[in-house]
Amino acid sequence: MKYTSFFKLFLFAFICVLMAASCTTKEGPMGANGLNGENGENGINGIDGKDGTDGKDGVDGNVSCLVCHTQAGMDALRALYNYSGHNAGETTSYAGGRASCSPCHSNELFLNSLNQAEGVAAVNIAYPTRISCSTCHANHQSLEDDISAPMTTVAPVTAIADATVTLDFGNASNLCANCHQSRRGYQYYQAIDSVKINGIMTKVPDGMVAINSSHAGPHHGPQANTLLGDGAMITGTIATHTSVGCTGCHMGTVDGATGGHSFKPSLANCNKCHSGATDFNINGKRTAFDERLEAIAEALVTAGALGKDEDTGEYHPAVSIVTDAEFEAFWHYMYLYEDHSHGAHNPPHFENLLTSAETALGL
Repeated sequence: MKYTSFFKLFLFAFICVLMAASCTTKEGPMGANGLNGENGENGINGIDGKDGTDGKDGVDGNVSCLVCHTQAGMDALRALYNYSGHNAGETTSYAGGRASCSPCHSNELFLNSLNQAEGVAAVNIAYPTRISCSTCHANHQSLEDDISAPMTTVAPVTAIADATVTLDFGNASNLCANCHQSRRGYQYYQAIDSVKINGIMTKVPDGMVAINSSHAGPHHGPQANTLLGDGAMITGTIATHTSVGCTGCHMGTVDGATGGHSFKPSLANCNKCHSGATDFNINGKRTAFDERLEAIAEALVTAGALGKDEDTGEYHPAVSIVTDAEFEAFWHYMYLYEDHSHGAHNPPHFENLLTSAETALGL
């Protein structure tokens, strides 16, 4: 009995030891992962394109600039410009500061006038500077190959003397036309009803016209008008020289102190059309023009329309009242004289004006 109980106890203890031993045994290896779920299929990648051909290298920026902006080149331009009337300081000193004069006699007011809002009056300026490079030339808009000198304006110009007229050469000569045009038309003088003569206000009779100032006339450079046949009391024709404009003759071939930025026509440039010419008196036409204009001036002195400075031999308008015919001759004289081309700018038109003046004065 006792023995049986002891045996049962021993067996129980042995089973417990075995169970404890089995609980401390290490885990076996992890089983394999299950299969992933299916995703949608990706598209097939496209084939890479071929590399493009390398572009051609551009010209070195300095090469483009140095077409014009070498020290030697700029010095040559400045040397020519020194011969130009545009470089004359006196034209700025006596007129450049006045509002009515400065748009053509100073760098500042010329540029201001190009950008001035309509109806805004010009103003006097204290320290005007002369016409210079920046008056005519603007900044480059780009620096690509084949760049040319940029201009401040090449737009057609509304005539000052007659707003119904457009001065247009279709090229850079339009820049010149801003200033080289009449400031007054003959209609201004025909509308004067009284004028002060010897301190006395005098009424202008019918059929007569007043010359009210020693500065009367187109004042003072009507070249754009004469080239286009505008501004005289007789409608003019367009001359052969009109097609080349101002720059074609005045900035052509450089020859010594003429041509280029001197703005003085060079004989070498004229020879392109007038081959064999040895001076500007081609076929004696300049001499003939000057002689006829001188005879008209003397007749206008007799009529009282002009005065003559005996020391210099120069003529100037005289304050007076003259007949319609005498005024027409006076106006055409001033128009031709102040053109300063000695008949070259528009020969057919000038021939008609000379004949008209001679007929009016009985020459």
